[in-house]
Amino acid sequence: MFFLTRERQEVFNAAHTYPFGESFDADIAEHLYEQLTEFIDVFPQKFQSGIIEQTLFRNDTLMNEFEEWCNVTIEQFRTKSHAIYEKREAIVEHFHATARTVFSKSFHDGEILNAEQQGNKFMFLLDMSGGFMEESIVQLVFHDAQTEGILEGFYIYDELLTTEAGFALRVLSSYGSPYAEWTIFFKDVTANALYRPAVYIEPGEIATWDEYVAALNSNDTFYIVKDMRFVEIDFASLSQTENGIFAGGLLLGGTFEEARERIYCATYEDPYAHLSEPIPTDELLSAMFDEDQNLRVRAFNTIFALGESAAYIVNEALRKVEISTDENMYFSIIASHFHQLGCLEDDVKLKWLRELE
Repeated sequence: MFFLTRERQEVFNAAHTYPFGESFDADIAEHLYEQLTEFIDVFPQKFQSGIIEQTLFRNDTLMNEFEEWCNVTIEQFRTKSHAIYEKREAIVEHFHATARTVFSKSFHDGEILNAEQQGNKFMFLLDMSGGFMEESIVQLVFHDAQTEGILEGFYIYDELLTTEAGFALRVLSSYGSPYAEWTIFFKDVTANALYRPAVYIEPGEIATWDEYVAALNSNDTFYIVKDMRFVEIDFASLSQTENGIFAGGLLLGGTFEEARERIYCATYEDPYAHLSEPIPTDELLSAMFDEDQNLRVRAFNTIFALGESAAYIVNEALRKVEISTDENMYFSIIASHFHQLGCLEDDVKLKWLRELE
């Protein structure tokens, strides 16, 4: 039914242990044999004795066959994984609207905080702070759900299928290899998500609770996560006493750091939005050389946004900068971009010719 299994993933991981195209000495070879031995049961039998006896790398014929097996295994798995991803995208379009957004992204590296059956529903809580989406906490509720297998550690890979009764989701999770395999059959899925306030991600000089609260968006709605639920807190009731930090009568933590970790918000705030704030044209040249790194980033972002209309500023800046300086990387990117636009003047192009080749 599913292509994605713990066994197939182990074979794929085993094929990746060989360092393609790299030369290695005796010490590295010994280390490689140790790695290969960890996957001994998933390699074809004809390679197993060469790995156990550490003769594989000295047998050119067998070594070529082994490298070919690794290449084919990896390519087949990647091709199938791409097809799985495309099927997943199509299936997600049939989900409840609340679930489409989060399922259209990747849960990879999400920490599984809690997962439990509640009647005919299955609830699933993921901490995505180390993952690949803006959402920090995701709550999934699978309806008319039946599960089998083990779910633990971190969400690694998944595969979605349609069934006669609805859908099926296969998940590989892990605290580290080997993976645990878990499957859920369900009729529908809904989702809720919370975010970290922008000031949590980019605190700047903020070092106290009062400063932190002042930097929060008081028009947003704030929550803590308790068990499997998102519990709203009253922003106006946030306070700090000698006994700790509270939201009304609810203790958030004994310290600023503890309380900050518990608070989430309902709306995504881009913590780097300020870097996209445009700089007036007449201030751009000086801003590109300013000691304030944030101001310089804003200047470069403004330059890219203006495009050809900023060519005269770019040419002047590239005349000023020394190619050998550490900051050359920023200006090399600018030079390459405006060269492609055909906006560099002849003397500037000549100065940066090697950088542009």
